[in-house]
Amino acid sequence: MQDRVVNNQSNTDDKANLTRIRREKSANGQSLDVTTTNSSYKIKIPKDGAGESTTLNKFRETIKDVLEEITSLEVNTMIVGTIPMTKFDAQEFYTNLIENTMYKTEEGLQDIKISLLERSSDLKQKGAALSQSELEGYNRDLAIYKRAERNFSDRQNSQDPRQKELFEIEQACYEDLANKVLQLDIPKNPDGSIITDAPMICYFRKLWEIQQSVLNGDRIYAQTKFHLDGDLTNKFVDDLFVPSRSKIDPTMAKLIFDLHYQAVENAQKKWTDLITTCVNLVKDLIPFRAK
Repeated sequence: MQDRVVNNQSNTDDKANLTRIRREKSANGQSLDVTTTNSSYKIKIPKDGAGESTTLNKFRETIKDVLEEITSLEVNTMIVGTIPMTKFDAQEFYTNLIENTMYKTEEGLQDIKISLLERSSDLKQKGAALSQSELEGYNRDLAIYKRAERNFSDRQNSQDPRQKELFEIEQACYEDLANKVLQLDIPKNPDGSIITDAPMICYFRKLWEIQQSVLNGDRIYAQTKFHLDGDLTNKFVDDLFVPSRSKIDPTMAKLIFDLHYQAVENAQKKWTDLITTCVNLVKDLIPFRAK
């Protein structure tokens, strides 16, 4: 991944071009899967009131954000082959997701190809005024694109059924996550790094967890969802109930049920405590609201 960031300006241009093309497609009526399991991240700007503390206002906004994010509780029980040592970092997740979407998907590679063709035309028009650094930067990016395109083609045309399946899963994952991110209006610093706040970190962490689970081939065996309106949904993989056709030993199936039941109990208690804490904080802040 590191060798792709060889020209900061061109890399930024490619990302901008990718975003522009995707949004044009959305505006023209072409479908984009932008459904999310939680409300989309939105930038919230606190408003000052007469005699009101900006810090207090921001704190109230944060509490409101938390309440919006915990309107539902989801508990998943999975069996995984490995537990990755990678820790979540919002900036790293965003950067890697954009780069993977650019260099590992058909649409992303097409976006880069269009960008390189436009840059090639611009460089030719400069003629003798073309600098050596510009030419070297273009040649590096072209070489990176060709290498990524060959790798993509090899994986796409693989005769190994398992490798083909993994390739298609990866494609769907990157496209889905990229569509979810492209719908956001993400604030950035002058150096191009994203400006993170609590709601965005929370939203990105959920996307990161989805990415880790999908790309690592994790399988959810039991899922429970609670909603504040009273809805409760339980889902279980049918292999847990049909030992004759399943590779899951009955003893292991019972262990999964027990672990999930305990996880649901613990999560529900913590969820209830968190809601109670947030509601009490809001009540305590009411006397300090702007008159």
